[in-house]
Amino acid sequence: MRAVSTKRVKLSERISAYVASEAPLRAMAGNWSKKAKLAIDEANSLSLEHLEITLKRLPRKLDGFKIIHLSDIHHSPFTELAHIEKAIKVANRLRPDMFVLTGDYVSHDRKYIGPVSEALGQLRARYGTYACLGNHDHWTDAELVTDRFRAEGINVLVNEGVRVKAEGSSFWLAGVDDYMVGKTDVPAALRGSYPDELKLLLAHNPTIFRQSVRLKIDLTLSGHTHGGQVKLRDEEKKRLIRKRRLSSGLHRRYDSQIYITRGIGTVVLPVRYQCPPEISLLELKCSE
Repeated sequence: MRAVSTKRVKLSERISAYVASEAPLRAMAGNWSKKAKLAIDEANSLSLEHLEITLKRLPRKLDGFKIIHLSDIHHSPFTELAHIEKAIKVANRLRPDMFVLTGDYVSHDRKYIGPVSEALGQLRARYGTYACLGNHDHWTDAELVTDRFRAEGINVLVNEGVRVKAEGSSFWLAGVDDYMVGKTDVPAALRGSYPDELKLLLAHNPTIFRQSVRLKIDLTLSGHTHGGQVKLRDEEKKRLIRKRRLSSGLHRRYDSQIYITRGIGTVVLPVRYQCPPEISLLELKCSE
């Protein structure tokens, strides 16, 4: 049992290493002042990713169901409320059927929890807003984040799930607590679901995808990685920092898929380079 636990910790560290490391940020120092300015500007930009995801078990009546996925808000000295409010304004204009939030809403100080909770409480969708917690939420004050979110009408799922009824059909939406702080319980989040119904899982850390595959979860939505936050290439467009396997975008294994968003905010330094903040518009489609 100890060997298995050690292996999982190491995998989590690998998935988190690029964001947590200062190495790519050091590489932008020196005479790279122009790139540094671009990186600061990019951190305050927004990119819309519109993706169709085909799911075998999606009920026909839910074909075209639209979910906006936001993550890694990181309200802090590095991510101002104005940037977050701009993302919320854009997201509301897209009129999704549902919003999902996958953790790390604040960093550094509890004083940021109230403002970001009120801002995210302005999200409006026909079938509501659902959220799970991330490691930075725990490192700040997970209980306060949960309480303030719920006061704003945001459904925080902590190792639990709900059956979402929509368009005369339904699916199971589950959310787990954060993996890095050792609080994830996927089986508990699936308790009450039917064996053959569509299952969506909100999990901050994409490391959880191994369990999603084993438990036959159709789609996992995650953040945590920031897509790397800083991506460096040489003149021949070759990657200087080796791409991590589960960094961002859509991945599949057997009948399970995971979408990892680059998120909205930043950590370590308030910069992004060739990795802009992301609003993810995911359109669920039935397989033909």
